[in-house]
Amino acid sequence: MEANGPGRFEDRGRPIYVVLAVALALAPFGAALIRFTQTGTDARYFWLALAAFLGALVVMLIGKAGTQRKGVVLRLSGVAFLVSTLLGVLAARLVGARATIGILAVAIVFALFTTAGQVMYSLSRPRPG
Repeated sequence: MEANGPGRFEDRGRPIYVVLAVALALAPFGAALIRFTQTGTDARYFWLALAAFLGALVVMLIGKAGTQRKGVVLRLSGVAFLVSTLLGVLAARLVGARATIGILAVAIVFALFTTAGQVMYSLSRPRPG
């Protein structure tokens, strides 16, 4: 049980959380890269992905999600999702997107991925008490 240092049995699965967190957080950037390579000029998804990522990151950092109990992290994730979605919509509008349903759909999906990545990373940290 002490391959990575002293710990309890339930600590063993935590590295997979970090891998999943990184994969989830990078997925919107992958979609943005695919969109950019297909069109050659359309980088709007990149800005939307960046806004969604930063929105989730800021909420989780301000809420100190890495040191909170799981219940608090789950409540913070709801706020992070909302902020991430709103910032994604704002970024899309600022870079010239006009299709309201499309903006909302992409912003929600990007917010889900980035928030899930932040939550998975927060849950990979050791919990207090």
